[in-house]
Amino acid sequence: MFKFKMQSVLDYRRNVEEKILGDYSDLKRRHAEEKGILKQLVGSRRQALHALRGTGNRVMNVSDIAESIAYIESIRSQEERQKGVIRQVKALVEAKHRELMEAVKNRKVMEKLKERHEYEYRKEMSELEQKNSDEMSVLKFGRRQT
Repeated sequence: MFKFKMQSVLDYRRNVEEKILGDYSDLKRRHAEEKGILKQLVGSRRQALHALRGTGNRVMNVSDIAESIAYIESIRSQEERQKGVIRQVKALVEAKHRELMEAVKNRKVMEKLKERHEYEYRKEMSELEQKNSDEMSVLKFGRRQT
């Protein structure tokens, strides 16, 4: 029965890959959430702008207009901060993706090595069986001759 001598290394590399994949998935989910927050902010700003424009012919207090403009500017600054957060999370996602690709490559190297060792083992076993079979045939033939 074939036993890969470096099975523990292969198992370790699989575990590392799974952990990195989990982290990568979490970061992608976070990136999507941060984009959702930005989308909500943009929607809120548009809604506030629309409400302010909708008061075109109505008489409004200057303080109300100033308050609306300050609110819109506040949302705009939140959008800019959110865009910065999104850029940071995207950079983390890209770095984790590179790390994941490296882990996948390392695991595949070990799996190829295992396949090669298993092939060599099976080839040796086949040759040994053939040798034993040939030897048995020679012995049987020798017994018949005497």
